[in-house]
Amino acid sequence: MLPISPLDAADAADAADAADAADAAGGSGAALLQGFASAVRPIGVAPQLVYVNGSWIERGTKWPPLGTSLAPAIMNRYFPRNYWSPAHLSVAVLGEFVQARARFGGKWYGWADIDITALLPTRPAKINKEFDKLIEMIDYRPGLMSEALAQRNAILQYWAGLLMFNRASHPATYMLAHIAIKVGQFQAMHHKYIHNRPRPSQLRREIMPPIDPPGHPAFPSGHATEAFLLSEMLSRVLPSRRRPPPPILAKPALFALAARVARTREVIGLHYPSDTEGGKQLAQQTVPLLAACKTIRWLTARAKQEWINQKRYP
Repeated sequence: MLPISPLDAADAADAADAADAADAAGGSGAALLQGFASAVRPIGVAPQLVYVNGSWIERGTKWPPLGTSLAPAIMNRYFPRNYWSPAHLSVAVLGEFVQARARFGGKWYGWADIDITALLPTRPAKINKEFDKLIEMIDYRPGLMSEALAQRNAILQYWAGLLMFNRASHPATYMLAHIAIKVGQFQAMHHKYIHNRPRPSQLRREIMPPIDPPGHPAFPSGHATEAFLLSEMLSRVLPSRRRPPPPILAKPALFALAARVARTREVIGLHYPSDTEGGKQLAQQTVPLLAACKTIRWLTARAKQEWINQKRYP
């Protein structure tokens, strides 16, 4: 499974396309992707037998083949919506997100109006208590290292495994999940830039994490923001308790998984517990804004239908 949530590494457009191809192919690149097996399609000069002056000879042929009429696809007036790369569509939807408005606590607000400053500890006693908790959790690192490394740049694979979906089985759900992750990353980075909180290991050397801290501040936790936003959005498309199929049982597990991903970042010493709480609160206030976006409304309706229709297949 290739990286999906580039928290610790740069996101390249070509790499995003490669990730889409590998995901559709089950991570191996061996299966077909929307009708073709590879993103590379060379066309050279091929030999072809032709009859000339009473004998057969080989003649090089180019594309298109001689004598073949290739009618223009006049019906394809628009780029197919389902052909969009999830990584690129998620960037495009940011344009809608930054213009969205939602109502919370009797007031209308936008993305820049969200304030999580109150969750950032300022009293030394509370900060020291967080340090003590992080030092106490160091003993759990060996048992969580493989999981932490797998979640370093990719978290969607855990939600896909929990609900058993991918781009082929639930395309709208898959797109929605990618957008939630991208918006969560955008929101987290905005608040990190504002608060500029040092990483725990900068202040307490004994916390030394087993991997280098990412190149951005601690508060809020980007993994927590993305994880809880992802769980919130997916919980909205799963069937209610009155409708099949069984994935309704996974709704509580969605948030348990988000909490686990966030806590893992604390265990390896990259985040304070208050970073996690900041990310969780940021995600909860981001959901109404994201849900107000036109593209998200379109995808949500189709994603809901995907889970309802799933029961109809043997």
